[in-house]
Amino acid sequence: MPQTSYLVVGKGHIGLATAVYLSAQGYTVYLFSRRSSFVAQTRTIHSIGPISPGSYPVAACSNNLDELAALNGGQLPLNVLICCRGQDIEPYAKILAKYINSQMNVLVLCASRFASRVFCKVLQRQGIAEAHLPAVADVNNTPFVSRGNTEDEVRISTLTNKFFVAAQNRTMTNRIVAAFQDAFSNLWLAASVLEIDLNKVNDIIHLPLLLVSLARWESGEDYNIYHKVGPRTVALIEHLDRDRIAVGEALGVLNLIDIKSHYQIAYGTTGPSLYEHMQQLGVYSSTTLCNPHHRYLVEDLPYGCFPLQVLARLAGVETPFLDSCITIGSKFLDIPLPWTAEFLELERQLLSQEL
Repeated sequence: MPQTSYLVVGKGHIGLATAVYLSAQGYTVYLFSRRSSFVAQTRTIHSIGPISPGSYPVAACSNNLDELAALNGGQLPLNVLICCRGQDIEPYAKILAKYINSQMNVLVLCASRFASRVFCKVLQRQGIAEAHLPAVADVNNTPFVSRGNTEDEVRISTLTNKFFVAAQNRTMTNRIVAAFQDAFSNLWLAASVLEIDLNKVNDIIHLPLLLVSLARWESGEDYNIYHKVGPRTVALIEHLDRDRIAVGEALGVLNLIDIKSHYQIAYGTTGPSLYEHMQQLGVYSSTTLCNPHHRYLVEDLPYGCFPLQVLARLAGVETPFLDSCITIGSKFLDIPLPWTAEFLELERQLLSQEL
């Protein structure tokens, strides 16, 4: 296998799992995070899950991007994977801008809608012309499920059967696929970034589950939001999902994956109802909440559901259940909703051109 180097940005659950997954295949991995890491001392990440168990090296781990570039001939690897939350997209784009060039391939593993668009917009605001942007792709799902990671220990529970990818245009998308498909055989091509943005469903699943258990969440109780989920709660997820599908139909994106099909495609679940599919998700048995700032609310609401509402407004679609969830969640959190149509530079005519 020819040695290819990758830069993994972010060392949360998915960042560490991505570094392990690539290293286990013999690729050279550089790991960057804005925060210090124990991995920087050992240059080793331990994998204890059923996927790729063992201990794997990284070429370097640092919170100093210049240091990583110096170890790679003064530049960054051409293939970059950004594994972060929506709130981290802008800071990471500003940090990476110094080394960005048009030959790079950037895969953004982020649950937030419009993550790749924001990344490109920030690069342009840093002085990088559109013609000099790298290929930047978004995905609808992560390549694997990883939970319960520590500073240098990873548990990859299962691989996703399929996750879909799209970049700025078809040429850029083909470049991304060529750059990453050898490492991720479960990567599949989508029609457009807008389709990817509309097919992200973490917020659709998480927000109703949290809203029905806010008292437990606020008290700091350590609990699993998936545990003993009843059919009425699952019906709330389906209501929110119908609003998402309606937005897609109004924008001409007619082949969106509903929640039930999402589970079937990604995890191989079966059954006639969404409730039955959710009962089969054993990979989420360790998903516990005990942090009042857990990403299932503080990320999925402002960077997932709210941008979906922005699309709904542009499309002229009524989304009563989505609106209710955003109203309740934002009042409970009292947090800003930053990704407006103006910030994202979105308008209906532009969206039509991207289809």
